[in-house]
Amino acid sequence: MGLSAIFLSGSGAVSPAGWGQEKLLAALRDGVLPAAQTLERPGWSRPLTVRRVPVPAPRPAWAAHPRMRRAAAISQFSAGAAEEALRDSSQGPLGVVYCTTCGCVNYSRRFYDEVLRDPAVASPLLFPETVFNAPASHLSTVFGTAAVNYTLVGDSGIFLHGLALAAGWLEAGRVARCLVVAAEEVDWIIADALHHFRKSATLTEGAGAVLLTRERTARTFAELECVTDPEPFTLRSGRGERTEALQRVASALPRGLAATADATGLGEGFSAGTVWQLLAAIETARQSQLSRATVCAPGAYQEAIGASFTIHPVTTP
Repeated sequence: MGLSAIFLSGSGAVSPAGWGQEKLLAALRDGVLPAAQTLERPGWSRPLTVRRVPVPAPRPAWAAHPRMRRAAAISQFSAGAAEEALRDSSQGPLGVVYCTTCGCVNYSRRFYDEVLRDPAVASPLLFPETVFNAPASHLSTVFGTAAVNYTLVGDSGIFLHGLALAAGWLEAGRVARCLVVAAEEVDWIIADALHHFRKSATLTEGAGAVLLTRERTARTFAELECVTDPEPFTLRSGRGERTEALQRVASALPRGLAATADATGLGEGFSAGTVWQLLAAIETARQSQLSRATVCAPGAYQEAIGASFTIHPVTTP
């Protein structure tokens, strides 16, 4: 997908390294990663390995919003990353594209556990947090926007689909700004499922967000150059088809020296991990004085997809 001028004018992250993009980038740059934790799986003596997001300190202002008081962890991570991306943002209709692979599994597991134990006492307060678009709804409410709001569900490449969708809204004039957020949360059900496919993998939670605009702002530091067409694959023939799909994506990206980055040291963050990879690639390009950063998401089961950004100097501290 080729694009007209679409600028990346803000970004944010919440990760096991802490609340804030700088903590994420420092952890990836220095290789000082937070220690993994254990998570009990009911009925199984062997604990699962995960990386959790620490409790924020101090407590964010948005946490006092009525919609956030009972919000699931994934919604809180989304709000934290979004707030950082929107810092000092200009005014104008704000669209929201929320991306996830697993969604609000924590509250879903809690709600259906209560239903199975005794439907008469299952808490109805948990149910609103079980739907995929709950975090997106919270984002629009907390940040006061009534503009278009979509939730996309897919594998780790879904965030790049979100970038393309947001760019389309901006080009069509549907919004003046668009927030693209990806978030995941830890739960034993996800960790157990991941263990069945990749026994050595560590499930990781957190979020990442970018703000796209049509107009270049004081905070602009990158420009979305392109999002490739997705390359579908199946796993019937092993890893070969997935590798070939990723190679086709790489060949579709603009030629020339570009910075890339690897965020897998933090573990398997699914859609959030793709945002962390993008932010790390852009930071690498800036530090190495390269003019381009690229990210390729091979996906876990669905398709491979990539994106490319040209790098601009930041005009303010």
